[in-house]
Amino acid sequence: TQGVLYTVVGILALQVASGRNDRADQRGAIQAVGDQPFGRVLLVVLTVGLALHTVWRLVLAARGGPGRDDPKDLVKRLAELGRGLLYGAFTLVAAKLLASAKDATGSGSGTEQRKAVATVLDWPGGGAIVTAIGIAVIGAGLWHVSNAVTRRFAEQLDLTGVSNTCRKTVLALGSIGFLARGVVFTMVGWFLVESARDDDPNHTGGLDQALKRLAASDHGPALLRIVAGGLILFGVYRIIDARLRLRVEVTSP
Repeated sequence: TQGVLYTVVGILALQVASGRNDRADQRGAIQAVGDQPFGRVLLVVLTVGLALHTVWRLVLAARGGPGRDDPKDLVKRLAELGRGLLYGAFTLVAAKLLASAKDATGSGSGTEQRKAVATVLDWPGGGAIVTAIGIAVIGAGLWHVSNAVTRRFAEQLDLTGVSNTCRKTVLALGSIGFLARGVVFTMVGWFLVESARDDDPNHTGGLDQALKRLAASDHGPALLRIVAGGLILFGVYRIIDARLRLRVEVTSP
């Protein structure tokens, strides 16, 4: 499911680079899937996949890892909880589209984030909270970049019996994809830090806003096409990941 979403987001980002679209995020991808021939059938599959992805993330958050007393495990569980809530929201978007609520995607995730950041900035110490969240998102982006460099993602794959050419292809797809996703995450995190620094939620934006600001930079369309290609490759990698993911024994907590 994540692979399908990021592949479509990358295609939408290519359209943004050419000026044929102004919406390239996960919600825009769900809408785009629904607009295709047999769109309702595709949306049913996507909705079920998103729901299962949500449940999986929440189970990971509830179970934790082997070292449940380790503070690092608590951070990982909180991250899984956040991902579960995020994909739960995407599930609702897809379900509303299935119910023919054409405005289910609303005005975009960037608008929602700006409203949320504006609310937090009004709290006592809100600027510090938004800064901390921004730094955390930047950290996630840098983690993705480091994953691209070290290729640690390969440790989660079962590559036994896979040809050398296939192995190199999978590693290349993962490296480029994680790098592109890391760049976007880092930009989104920096927007949050900017919002806290200037006390202005308008700096904030989601994935679509990051891609638009990238397009508006020097050599923007060319850079956006590169990042869009990377997001497409990340989507393809995630689909392959679903096939090659290493199976492990699961014991009761």
